[in-house]
Amino acid sequence: MSAPKLKCDIKPLCDKHLVEMEAVRVKAKMGGSDEWTWDPFRCPVQGCTRSFDSGGYITVSNGMIDPASRNFIGCEEGAMFVESVQEDRLIWRCCIDGCERSRATDRAFLPEL
Repeated sequence: MSAPKLKCDIKPLCDKHLVEMEAVRVKAKMGGSDEWTWDPFRCPVQGCTRSFDSGGYITVSNGMIDPASRNFIGCEEGAMFVESVQEDRLIWRCCIDGCERSRATDRAFLPEL
């Protein structure tokens, strides 16, 4: 079984700063000397290390993923990303190709990182 394919046209907003994230290539240590390379989206705000991929939002610090930083809002298909802000609501959309599910949460839902 293959991994679900991400939509190619997503433009996630940082779940902390609510600005459009940029596609990047990241290397992170997964324990010991093992390194993992993947292509998430990353917040462009200076000093922010928030990333988004199919597993949701995370913080990568000093090449390590902070497990306590995970922010996962999802549907049956996969993680959802903040697509837009409408007044006091965050609009979330599934990142998986072929899934059109969305939901809204209160803007106060932002993580405190």
